[in-house]
Amino acid sequence: MRFSLFTGLMALTVCVHGAQAAPASAYPEKPITVVVPFAAGSPTDAVARVLSDSLSKRLGQPLIVQNRPGATGMIGSEYVARAQADGYTLLFGTNTTQVANKYFFKNISYDGLKDFAPVAIVGGVPHALVVNPSVPVNSVAELIAYAKANPGKLSFPYANSTTRITGSTFRVMTHTDISEIPYKAYGQAVSELLGGQTQMMFIDFSTGLAYMTSGKLKPLAITPARSEKLPGVPAMKEALPGFEIGNWNGLFAPAGTPPDVVEKLNREITGALAQPEVRKQIDGVGYELLPPMAPQAFGKYIAEESAHYGKLTREAGIKPE
Repeated sequence: MRFSLFTGLMALTVCVHGAQAAPASAYPEKPITVVVPFAAGSPTDAVARVLSDSLSKRLGQPLIVQNRPGATGMIGSEYVARAQADGYTLLFGTNTTQVANKYFFKNISYDGLKDFAPVAIVGGVPHALVVNPSVPVNSVAELIAYAKANPGKLSFPYANSTTRITGSTFRVMTHTDISEIPYKAYGQAVSELLGGQTQMMFIDFSTGLAYMTSGKLKPLAITPARSEKLPGVPAMKEALPGFEIGNWNGLFAPAGTPPDVVEKLNREITGALAQPEVRKQIDGVGYELLPPMAPQAFGKYIAEESAHYGKLTREAGIKPE
């Protein structure tokens, strides 16, 4: 009887491991859900839909984009972290969901490093340091000089982790007295800047490019690098050496997803992002693609970003709330 029970357990174990180790050639055999942890219509959502549409054609199965917004992306991220690790529930995550949130919130219910298998990096939204035209400066150096000559007169709005960490880092690195004004809605923060209630901001291209090209906002520098969309505008690291803050997103699977499935997804995403029509659509949203990375390299990059964000938040005096 004991032998029979042992034999049965061994057979069950073989079956379970066999199911987990199904070859990637058989994947996918059913639709895949791509969770976007932000609202429909957001830039992140738009890029996720472009990529999902292209991937569905390459994989031969529908990729269903599902929005699960709320709590700065934590609701959707936790959902995927707790999903079955079979490659059929994926997260379109960002530097906010995977890295920054743990430095801004105490009660985060997932670990951006341990609970996910990095699949592929996609791209990022450049941010520009802009000022309201009423501020009499035309360069980063002039802005720093103006802020030091007028302590407490300048303020910047923020409504997410990227706009906060960029603004706070600028304040700390330049030793200036600049006020930080929190907003619940990104659109409201931008409106206050346009109206002159605040004077400067690191604004993403998806939202701010039209304001910059029309003259409603004055761009002084771009992070993380120069952009063809604003020729002649320097990178922040040129104007302020040591300023290294980027914005990125990518696809993630729950930790424990079979490596061959992750590798197949990475390969197909790289192929999809190489297509001119896909690149054109993504460019139209204000995003800029990043060089492709293997899953292992992407994981190392995220770990480095996490350490970097930790250093920045500590230096800026930001504590989890």
